[in-house]
Amino acid sequence: MPTRHIDLQDHRLRYLHLSHDKGSMRAAAEVLGVATSSVSRQIARLEEELGIELVRPGTHRISLTAAGEAAVDYYIERTRQHALLVNRLDELRARQQASTVIAIGEGLLGARAINSLQGFLHAHNAHKAEIISAPSLEVQRMVLADEAHLGVVFAPNPAARLTRLFSLAQPLRMIVHRDSRMAERSTVSLAEVARESLVLPGANFRVRELADAACKDQPFAIVPTLTSNSLAVILDFVRSGLGATLLAELPIIDELKSGTFKALAIDCEAMNATDIQIVTRRGRTLDGMSRELATEMAKAVRMAL
Repeated sequence: MPTRHIDLQDHRLRYLHLSHDKGSMRAAAEVLGVATSSVSRQIARLEEELGIELVRPGTHRISLTAAGEAAVDYYIERTRQHALLVNRLDELRARQQASTVIAIGEGLLGARAINSLQGFLHAHNAHKAEIISAPSLEVQRMVLADEAHLGVVFAPNPAARLTRLFSLAQPLRMIVHRDSRMAERSTVSLAEVARESLVLPGANFRVRELADAACKDQPFAIVPTLTSNSLAVILDFVRSGLGATLLAELPIIDELKSGTFKALAIDCEAMNATDIQIVTRRGRTLDGMSRELATEMAKAVRMAL
C-alpha cells in the first residue's frame, strides 16, 4: 500500500492538544482567544488531512481515539524537540560570541593552572573565553566538531585530524596511597595492575580505552572494582586505602608532592608513551589571542609540575 502524503499543520495539532489538555474545545478556545467553532473546525480539518477520526463524538469532555492520542503524542514530542533545537542553537551562538572556547579533559588542569589562565584573561579583559570540562574523548570530539577552539586532552587518538600545539609526556601510572602495601614498589607489571582492586573512570574516558588496549593480547583484563566519572570519588577511593587507580601525574601533582599518593611506573610500553596535548582541529586558523592563550596554557601545565 503506498504511503499517504500528509501535510500536518502545527496550529491544528496544537488545537487538538490543547482541547485534550484542557478537557474541552471550549476551554481550549478560551486559552487561544478564538471561537469554539474555530477550534472544532480546525480539528475537523486535521481529521480530514489524516483520514482518520481523532475525537470520539458525543462526549462532554473531549475523548481521543487511539489515532488522536498518537497525534497528540507526536505534537508533544515535536514541541520538545523544537525546544531542544532552540536551546542548542542558543548555546552555539553564545559560544561563537565568546572569542575562545577551551575544552579541558577532566582533571587535567589543577587549581593553580586554572588560576594562571584566569590571570591571563583578566589582563586581556577585552578577550572572552569559555572553559568546558569533559572526558578526553569528548574533548577530542568537540575540537573536531568545531565546538571548541582549543582542547587539552590526554593521549589523543593519533588518527584524529588534530594539530598538536603543545605536548608534555605524562605516562599512565598506577596511583596508590602511601600506606598501601604497594607503596614501596617503584614499578609494577600489567598483570599486577589487573589483580589490584581498582577504581577507574567510565568507558568514555581515554584511560579506560588505553587499559583495554594494553590487555588486548594478554590472558587477563583490567576490570575495575568501582567505576566513577568523578575525579574526587576516584581519589577518595584511593585515599581511603580501598585500592588503586590509573592516572597521569599532573591531575594529582599536589598529592604526589605531599606524599599522600605514590605513582608507580607500569611495565607497559603503551602506558609509558602517553602525553597531555593542547590541540586544535587540523586546518583551523586560530586568531592571535587564541594562540597566546594556548601558549599560556602550556606554561600553566609546565608550572604545575
